[in-house]
Amino acid sequence: MEPSELLTQARTRSIDPADPLETLSAAITLSDELSRDTDALLDLAVRDARSAGASWTAIGERFGFSKQAARKRFSPPFAGRQLANRRKKRDAACSFCRQAPGPRSHMVHGEAGRICGTCVSLASDIVADLAKRR
Repeated sequence: MEPSELLTQARTRSIDPADPLETLSAAITLSDELSRDTDALLDLAVRDARSAGASWTAIGERFGFSKQAARKRFSPPFAGRQLANRRKKRDAACSFCRQAPGPRSHMVHGEAGRICGTCVSLASDIVADLAKRR
């Protein structure tokens, strides 16, 4: 049986088919009854509950574990990549102006950060101005 058919069956078994958390409870019961790998059914039910606005806390309570465990188990595998990519871009950017590195912006890499050519020339002007004042 296809996971979508199993989800429909779980909806018919639930107390309130309009409530995605009730459908999730019915899907959990159905997966226990089927005694086979029904992860696809549970994934669909969780996705349905999340799209309806159910929190990870409520979903975790239905399974009997924490919201973090529910999120870790049912989040798509690519969900953390976007955050990791943002961190990589932030860490590669200029430590002063946050300009991203590119073909026209050269970076000087130091032990604790990076500085772009624009900020280097600005710092050079500041140091030269301070030297003139002495």
